[in-house]
Amino acid sequence: MRSPRLRRNPPPATAAAAAPAPDQFRPGDLVEVLPDEPGYHGAHFPASVTASHANPRGYTVAYDGSGCPLGEVVAASQLRPRPPDAPRGVPPAEHAVVDAFKGGAWWVGVALGGGRAAAGGRVAVCFPETREVVKFDAADVRPHLEWVAGEWLSPENMGISKTMPYKKGTQVEVAKLEAVEKAIWKSSLLVDYNCSKNDGSVLPKEIVDLKHIRPRPQHASAIIFCINDEVEGFQGNGWWLGVITDVHPEFRYTFKAAHSGKEIQLDQKALRLRYDWTHDQWQQVTQMIPGLFYMLLPTFHNNVTKKFAKGSKVEVTSNDDGFHGAWFQGTALKYVNNKILVEYDALKADDEITPLTEAIEVQHVRPCPPDIPVTSGFNLLDEVDACWNDGWWVGVISKVNSGDRYMVYFRSSTEETEFGHEQLRLHCDWVGGRWMRASLGLEA
Repeated sequence: MRSPRLRRNPPPATAAAAAPAPDQFRPGDLVEVLPDEPGYHGAHFPASVTASHANPRGYTVAYDGSGCPLGEVVAASQLRPRPPDAPRGVPPAEHAVVDAFKGGAWWVGVALGGGRAAAGGRVAVCFPETREVVKFDAADVRPHLEWVAGEWLSPENMGISKTMPYKKGTQVEVAKLEAVEKAIWKSSLLVDYNCSKNDGSVLPKEIVDLKHIRPRPQHASAIIFCINDEVEGFQGNGWWLGVITDVHPEFRYTFKAAHSGKEIQLDQKALRLRYDWTHDQWQQVTQMIPGLFYMLLPTFHNNVTKKFAKGSKVEVTSNDDGFHGAWFQGTALKYVNNKILVEYDALKADDEITPLTEAIEVQHVRPCPPDIPVTSGFNLLDEVDACWNDGWWVGVISKVNSGDRYMVYFRSSTEETEFGHEQLRLHCDWVGGRWMRASLGLEA
């Protein structure tokens, strides 16, 4: 909050809608200057016109109290008349849009306090863009007015822009989880946090500029992470950027926070993949590794990179009748024309000796799923893969027998078969280049 840098040369002409005419202001007129330089958004500097210029259209102004005889040349689009005087010392209503005087300028903010001044006649004003709250003397706070098409309008009469992307109740994120309570004006929102401080106390509501807000991203709590995955971990009262540095049993991971470098073990549900909110859509952050096949597969919001290493173990599925829900293991040999040449481990060619080799479309190939230890046994209704007929077939635990034996129901064939613990694994789905778990076995 400081005076703009004085410029000795006129600025370049600026194309602006409904720009003032060259003779709108005359020498001696009292005006306010709205700088367009970074750091001065929402500032109105009191000044007086000393001269006008036709080409480029602009004025020379002298700032109040500057003591500089040279003045500054500003574009006509950056000037407006001084607003009419308003009664000073009257506390504004809560969340009223106001101007507060500081550093030689009037700065747009939002009043806090609900129509009452604090002790000593001071008014708290929030500046949503910087998230500052500053107390001012009531005499240094005035109602904010907009100069539109030659007349003064109050924010109450202008309404909320139809382009406001968030409505009341929308779940959004700033640095902490929060919900929009109401729109204030232009790009300012009142947010109500739905998490607490570390000591358990409630976080106060806050008025925040749109540039600090994004929608809440999709969060899959059953995703399986890998070392070096860029993720966000939930600590304290917010999501923090970091990376997975180690994988532990029971779906726990070592998370290294980017801001502090500290490592902590987090449960799977306290982690999510990193997504960036760019151009009003979510972009998943992916790491490209040299020496791998890369295929772009369409997903819900964006293209996600799926990768297979040459010579790595893969699994193949088929849409043919009788094979729905089955995955057959093999080795990726090479990538040709959007297909992967796969040599199967168990399936044989016509001579019943040579391993079968096929060129498979990429959407039917996935990496082998991670080995997830199940130390306490499977539970009723767990979705599993059963090793059967040279492949892994998806099913659901329909009965837990004694001796680590389980009955598995296969929805595709409506069959039920008994398996030992060593013949089963937890079922995972390969979605968007990551492994995810679900319990969908008994859904219709």
